[in-house]
Amino acid sequence: MGGLIDTLSFEAYSLYAQGMTYREIAYALGIKKSQVARNITRYARKTSAPYPLPSRRYNGEYLHALYKNGMSVRDISMLMSLHKDKVYLRIKRFCADRNLPEPFVDRRAELALSLREKHGLTYEEVAKMAGFADRATCYRAIKRHLLKKDK
Repeated sequence: MGGLIDTLSFEAYSLYAQGMTYREIAYALGIKKSQVARNITRYARKTSAPYPLPSRRYNGEYLHALYKNGMSVRDISMLMSLHKDKVYLRIKRFCADRNLPEPFVDRRAELALSLREKHGLTYEEVAKMAGFADRATCYRAIKRHLLKKDK
């Protein structure tokens, strides 16, 4: 075969470059997972293509951009095959490294407190309006907010 690149290596590398896993590539091409790795590295060596590719799924900048453009954390986690907690963690870490404001700030307690003070509503009514599960969680959230505010 010499210096020629076979089509199987080309197809394996192109699928790899699109972000597919070795398992998915093996299933798509009908070969073993170990053959996928060998074909990808063979193609990369012969063409001086980058291997391994920088993984977008672990890139906090990419996850942050998806979130800021309106994609929910649940959808991002399904797209990237990551757990929701990992998505939250990586976006928070990215924002902390770049000194950006954290995008996951819960303002429900602040809203509940203002409703309670301005309109004199009960905790039950405030909980429904602010989106809390029940009056007890609303009460605890307001108390925690007041403690933070006093510090």
